[in-house]
Amino acid sequence: MAVEQFIISLCLILFCGKLFGSLFERFGLPAVVGEILAGLLLGPTLLNYIAPHPTLAVLAELGVILLLFSIGCETSIKRLYLAGSRAVSVAALGIIVPVIVIGLSSAYYLTDSTFTALYLGCALTATSIGISLRVLAQTQQAQTPVGNIILGAAVIDDIAGVILLSVLFNFASQGGLDAGSTILLIVKVLLFLLFTPPVARALLYLARALKPVDDNSGYEVIITMILVCFFAWLAHLFGAPALLGGFAVGLALSRQFVSPFNRYLVNPFAFTHKMELSTKALVDVFAPIFFVYVGISLDLSQLDYSASGILLLLWLSLLAIVSKLLAGWLAGGQWQTKAVVGSAMVPRGEVGLVFAELGLKMGIIDSKLFTELVVIIAVTTLIGPLLLKWSLKKYAHH
Repeated sequence: MAVEQFIISLCLILFCGKLFGSLFERFGLPAVVGEILAGLLLGPTLLNYIAPHPTLAVLAELGVILLLFSIGCETSIKRLYLAGSRAVSVAALGIIVPVIVIGLSSAYYLTDSTFTALYLGCALTATSIGISLRVLAQTQQAQTPVGNIILGAAVIDDIAGVILLSVLFNFASQGGLDAGSTILLIVKVLLFLLFTPPVARALLYLARALKPVDDNSGYEVIITMILVCFFAWLAHLFGAPALLGGFAVGLALSRQFVSPFNRYLVNPFAFTHKMELSTKALVDVFAPIFFVYVGISLDLSQLDYSASGILLLLWLSLLAIVSKLLAGWLAGGQWQTKAVVGSAMVPRGEVGLVFAELGLKMGIIDSKLFTELVVIIAVTTLIGPLLLKWSLKKYAHH
C-alpha cells in the first residue's frame, strides 16, 4: 500500500468510524455497530474505496490489544468473588448452551467441517463486558447485586473465551488436537493470567520509582504502551493470542487489583489512574479502527439473499440471543432479575469479533462464513442493549 493511500484510508476510517459511532450512541445504540457500518460503507460492500490490507490489519490488531487492555482495567476480581456461585452458573450455562446449540446448527446448516462448526459455536460464547457495563453505568446499576452477577459472569466469559480461543488457535496451527498439548496450553494460559498481572504490577512500582520529578513528556502513556506491547509479545510466546497481554496489563492497572503483597506496598493508585487516563485517548483512536476494519473485511454480496438464506441468518441470530437469555435463569431471584442478567449477556461485541477476525485470518472460516458470523454478532450487539434497557425498567419497578 502506497503511503498516500494509507494516509487517506486511515483518515477515512477514523472520520467515518467516529461519525457513525457517535450517531448510533446519540440514538442510544452501541457505537460498535455504527463503526462496523462505516467499514461496510468504505469497503467492498458499498463504495469499495478501501480494501483489506495487511498494513491496516496490523493497526486493527493493535486496536484490539488496546481494547482488551481497557476491558482489563474495568475488570474486578473482587466483584467476581462477591457475585459468587451465581455468576459462575450464569457464565457456565452461557458458554455451554451456545457452543452446543450454535455448533450443532452450524454443522447442520452452514458447514460440513465439525471443527469449523465448533469454532462458530465458540465464537458466540463471549459477552461484551464493555457494552453491558456502559448500559449498567447509565442506569446506576453497576454496583448493585445484579450488577455484580453480570460483571462476574462477563469476566468469566471473557477469560473462558480467551482460553477457548487459544485452544482453537493452537488446533488450527498444528492441524490436530492433542490432549497433552491442549492441557499444557490451558495451564500456560492460566499461569499467564495468574502471574503476569502481579509481574506487571511490580513493573509499575519500578516505573513509578524511576519517573523523573519534573517529567512532562507523557511518561505514563509511554510506560503503558511499553508494557502492553511487551506482554502482548509475551502472550504470543506462551502460545496465546497477543490480546491476552493487553488484558493482563489492564488487570494490573485495575483499581480493584488485589494480591497478598498489597498490605506491604503503598497503592500506586494516583500513578496507575494517570496511566489509564493517559492511554484512554489511544484506546479511543485505535479500537474503532478494529471495528471499522471488520466492516471493511465484510462483503455482504456473498450472503445468500434467498428467502431460505435470510431465514437461516435470522434463525441463528435468534438462537444466539435465546442461548444467552437462558443463562440468566440461573441468576436467582424473580423473573425481572433473571431477564436483566440474561439480557446483559446477549451482546457479543468486540470479543466475538476477535473470534471472527482470527478465524478468517487462520483460514478456519471462509469469507462467506465470516460475513454471516459478523452479521449475527452485529444483531446480538444491537438487540442486547435494547433488551437490557427494557428489562432494567421492569427490574426497577418490581
